[in-house]
Amino acid sequence: MFLLSLPGCQLWNNWLEFCKWKDDKYVPPRHAMVNPNVEQGAMRDMPKGESLPQVTVFKITVPVGTLSANDKVWQQLNEDVLDSKTSVLLAQNGLRAGGAPLARWPAVSKLIDVPGAATEQFLCQTNGRSSLSVVTRPNVTEQIVVSIDRDLQQQGRTFEKCDNGFRLSMRGFRGKPDLLIQLEPVVTMGTIAVVRSAQELGVTRSAYSTEESFPDLRMAASILPDHFFAVAAADPKNNRFSIGSLWLAETGHAPQTETILVFVPTPPPPAAAK
Repeated sequence: MFLLSLPGCQLWNNWLEFCKWKDDKYVPPRHAMVNPNVEQGAMRDMPKGESLPQVTVFKITVPVGTLSANDKVWQQLNEDVLDSKTSVLLAQNGLRAGGAPLARWPAVSKLIDVPGAATEQFLCQTNGRSSLSVVTRPNVTEQIVVSIDRDLQQQGRTFEKCDNGFRLSMRGFRGKPDLLIQLEPVVTMGTIAVVRSAQELGVTRSAYSTEESFPDLRMAASILPDHFFAVAAADPKNNRFSIGSLWLAETGHAPQTETILVFVPTPPPPAAAK
């Protein structure tokens, strides 16, 4: 158990300190909360006796350059948890990802222990088949996104009144402690309302949100229980229209910031004894 001293990451420290077993009962993170985007109906479809895959997500925001301009941070992480083609494509789109044992977190925390750091934390669960949304930059008024696909074709798209985030999927392996974490960048547009007159048959009023994804930038990593997986912007100052910069940085106004998402497999409570 690590007792860290990073003020900007106090919620992370609380997880390490309080997420533990006590008298055969699971004690959850003191500040954790279930992500409201989890599909509760899908969770009820889980076969009896099976545990829900879950991770604790930490959204750590620091002044721009704290991560992207500091190679010492990435020396602590293993970027080979992703295949090389995916890593190269992510880099072309302003994203960088890697994993490491939790034992390395103290070294990482010292490197990002700077004034202005802040952390959000929440617990995510799925039934292993459904996905949920992790929003990283909400309420974007207007943006131009320049992306590169696997065929090395560059495409520019404009979005208005939207949220940037990642579609998170996860599942365990039978007989193994690993958790497969998959992330895919998505843009969620505003709610669209559909209204029919009272004389028409069927549903007369409904609403839904439109979503556009970037499937070529889907990343997947198999993480052990005592490891973490991190995703961050690669170069937000010089690549302002990339997905990495628009999803995980704010350079349009002061203070300029960048964000690192950290995913930690979180053990479920033990099965009740018969």
